Amino acid sequence: RNTDDPKDIEYRVEDRIEQHSEDVQLKQSTLDETYNRRTGVERTNESVKDCGLGRTHARGRVHARAQVFLALCLRLVVAITNYERGDNPGSTIITV
Repeated sequence: RNTDDPKDIEYRVEDRIEQHSEDVQLKQSTLDETYNRRTGVERTNESVKDCGLGRTHARGRVHARAQVFLALCLRLVVAITNYERGDNPGSTIITV
């Protein structure tokens, strides 16, 4: 169908949105939470790459947590080494 022969009003999207607006708000909060978690995952993946561990290939919560733990340990070692050498502890690389 086109605009010359529109569907009946009961099939229009606007009415359905008004009827189900509470569900939409609930789902929007779920989407926001999922987006925030995904953003955290992307930041972690970037940190893993910055620490020289390469791309994150871990699948599943247990494997991903193990890889993140190793990445955080490596970041801590880099920060301590840079601090002891008088370099910037916030740097993600060790200058040799």
